[in-house]
Amino acid sequence: MSLLPQPVASSDALVLRTWPTGETSVIASLLSRDCGYVRVIAKSARGPRSALRPLVQPGRLVNLEFTQVPDRTLQYLRGGSLLLDPLARSGSLEKSAFLLAAVELVDRCRPGEAGEEGLFALCEDFLRMLCCAPAGGEAGLFYAFELALLAQQGMAPALASCAACGAPLAAEEGGLLFSPAAGGVVCRRCRAARGGETGRSLDRETWRALCALAARGPAEPAPAPLPRPVARELGILLHRFLGYHLPGYRLPAALDLLRPPAAGPSAGQDPAAEEEMSS
Repeated sequence: MSLLPQPVASSDALVLRTWPTGETSVIASLLSRDCGYVRVIAKSARGPRSALRPLVQPGRLVNLEFTQVPDRTLQYLRGGSLLLDPLARSGSLEKSAFLLAAVELVDRCRPGEAGEEGLFALCEDFLRMLCCAPAGGEAGLFYAFELALLAQQGMAPALASCAACGAPLAAEEGGLLFSPAAGGVVCRRCRAARGGETGRSLDRETWRALCALAARGPAEPAPAPLPRPVARELGILLHRFLGYHLPGYRLPAALDLLRPPAAGPSAGQDPAAEEEMSS
């Protein structure tokens, strides 16, 4: 057995997923700023007094020190510090659900090394904006994150111009179609010409909301709460688009928290979760 010291890396990281192993340990999947995707084992992290326990909670931004042994798929977590917990000040159901849904998307829909550049910064911006999002604004922030994730992977839907003919779309134009197969919004003329095009009709208000969310800068304040009919449409449209274009995508399990109770709809429910349940 080699007694040589193992190389160690230190990096800011987002905890994506954890699962127990052995009697008290935890395996964590991370997206790190400097090393990309990493898996670590945190020995005894499930112990109530473990210093590693706060560092392996999904959705937290942390600075970690871990081994970096080449060709090893599982590194050892040595220690670190907590940088940001988006739920520390206000852990509402909506904020918790959309936070965990975002990290699940990042964990499942991995772009590969060529597409990882900028991914950590995108996630970090989302976490910081979520911390100060107004009540009711979490859904819009999550939809903006989904659009930014698609853009970061080169799959952003065409919104300002027709995905079929490239003609600019006018704000007053009606009869728009949102088609995942075409790659975005299809104008009225192309919709008629392509008769069998599959998709979902897109009203002007929802189209404007899509364009506004796609144009948000990472440092901009969280968007204002969306009207419920618009939020519902946005959730369904993006769910369908992600399912068509992102390998490995499925509706994040965390959004089950926002499913409506049997007695009636919930004010904070996610429309994509509602659609999944009814389909």
